Amino acid sequence: MSFFKKIFILAIFLFSLGEIIRIDYGNGIVFRPLDVVIGMTVVFWLIFKLIKKEKIKQKNIYIPILSFAGIGGLSLLINYSSLSVSEFFISLMYLIRWIAYAGIFFVVLDFDENFKKKISNILIIVGSLIVGLGYIQYFFYSNLRNLYYLGWDEHMYRMFSVFLDPNFAGAFFVLFLLFLVSIFLKKKSILMGLILILTLAAVFLTFSRSALIMLIISTSLLFILMSRKKLIILLFAIVFVAILISSRYFNIANINLFRVASSEARIETAKDTLRIIQSRPILGIGFNAYRYVQVQYGLRNKINNASHADASTDNSFLFVMATTGIVGLILYLFLWFRMIKNASVLVIASVVGVFVDSLFINSLFYPFIMLWLWILMGLEIKRNN
Repeated sequence: MSFFKKIFILAIFLFSLGEIIRIDYGNGIVFRPLDVVIGMTVVFWLIFKLIKKEKIKQKNIYIPILSFAGIGGLSLLINYSSLSVSEFFISLMYLIRWIAYAGIFFVVLDFDENFKKKISNILIIVGSLIVGLGYIQYFFYSNLRNLYYLGWDEHMYRMFSVFLDPNFAGAFFVLFLLFLVSIFLKKKSILMGLILILTLAAVFLTFSRSALIMLIISTSLLFILMSRKKLIILLFAIVFVAILISSRYFNIANINLFRVASSEARIETAKDTLRIIQSRPILGIGFNAYRYVQVQYGLRNKINNASHADASTDNSFLFVMATTGIVGLILYLFLWFRMIKNASVLVIASVVGVFVDSLFINSLFYPFIMLWLWILMGLEIKRNN
């Protein structure tokens, strides 16, 4: 088990590098060392379980995971004729990646309690590092204009940290904030309080409206579940003051919280997705084949290999329904129902927060958000048969 612990720690620290170490081969193929390490961890863990002839815990979780993965694979097979061989296998690779990330839940679940405590401490270090790098980026690298040719939006005057996207960065900051709050309210410390304040400020510096909504809803829910309802008033006061202070800069379109261009773009994207859903409502167009099918439906003239936005629609639930149909959506929601049924208040608040955020960006399938949630659930959910 010591081998798994070492490779798992490596994965967590690779997590802190975000999109910085990323090789894009075009045609939708992206290589991240993190993906490889996660895959190796789960494969070796499975081999270890087979050799030891040990049963995998949480049968009520792995069956829904395998069921959704099965529907994802079936949807690809059914739509094989409408995809090229390379498109089929690229889409299949992303399904395998989803399975691997979900498998991390069981790896973490198998760790002893002492190591789980160490993982919590490591997550604080890694989260703090990502927040710290965010501040360095914000003050010394204020936009991604020089990486526009690689498919990244400019994101001027916004914090995007190692994720190179303020919306996903904002979602992660909120998840990290929830993690910190749950610890701070139980065991107060000056250092933890300082990190918490810096993380809260980082959420606002992303100028991400989806992250702001996620912050309000998930943090309020956490306070309610922890019987700290009075803190909700403090939260709303902080949000109000932050918006009031930042309003002086709303003349800059990119950081105007009331900007409409991006909202209109999301609405148009949702309409396009609904059109695809209507054509194949039962099993969808094939898991993660969304990039390629858009051209077939005349929604794009050609596949833009540089653009990261072409790979999916903004809404995670519409993405699931478009790619795996109503059957896939039911199984996917059933999986999350099973996950939070007996979960801790932190897990419930975090999952609900990501659900809210995923209405605006595809955060439920963003690798770093997925990994954080699966690790968190592995730490918080008790083992059973």
